[in-house]
Amino acid sequence: MYTTIYSNAILRMKKVLLLFLVSICFSCQKEVQLVKSDRTIDSTVVDHTPVYIFFESSAKDTIADVNRKNTIGTTNWIFHVDKRLPLQKAIPEIVALQDKRKKAQFHTNENAQNYFSYTDSIQGKLAFIPFTKTSFTYNSYFSTSYVKENPDYHIHFNTFSVNFKNKNKITVDGNEVEPKELLDFLKEYTTFSNSEKPILIYLNFDERLSFDTYLAQIIALKSIENDRITIAPVHFIYDNSKIQNCDCTL
Repeated sequence: MYTTIYSNAILRMKKVLLLFLVSICFSCQKEVQLVKSDRTIDSTVVDHTPVYIFFESSAKDTIADVNRKNTIGTTNWIFHVDKRLPLQKAIPEIVALQDKRKKAQFHTNENAQNYFSYTDSIQGKLAFIPFTKTSFTYNSYFSTSYVKENPDYHIHFNTFSVNFKNKNKITVDGNEVEPKELLDFLKEYTTFSNSEKPILIYLNFDERLSFDTYLAQIIALKSIENDRITIAPVHFIYDNSKIQNCDCTL
């Protein structure tokens, strides 16, 4: 009798403990919804530590919550960015982390890289795309202004400007293009270039767009790069209300 009572008591205690542990797990755990694509840029990144940028929303605002407590400066950093975040929230946090790493004087590794993670929906696995050499400019700057302000560099290239506007609208040098036709259009459009110069394609994104749109387009556009065509490493994240009066091809 006493054995049965004792056993039942132990069982109840185990159930309570299990429920307690589960509640702690759910209260501490946060979810990151990753971007999905149908191709893998890189599938293996060794010696890495994670950086999480979570999506949080309140009644008044959306927040990019950064967790990088366990990052090690000498390793590769993998940025797990929630795809629901608008660029105006995600990019400043990414830039701040990039700057911190560049300015670090101790415990650094010149060969360490930064990667964005995403899901390869075809192969059903985690994939990565490097962005160590990518720089971001945002608010009132647009690629056409940047090209004009740096003529000595751009004289060596034939430049094109792609603009990812709000509400799924896209233009290439001011020409409207259907999203599903963008890659084919760029291949054909750049082919008709009369110059033998290498081609440099600049990308502009309305800051209201999601990180999902941004990264999915970057991954897709990588497929058209070759010996002659390069996606420029400077990405322009703009506030549409601040560039209405600039000399931009919108």
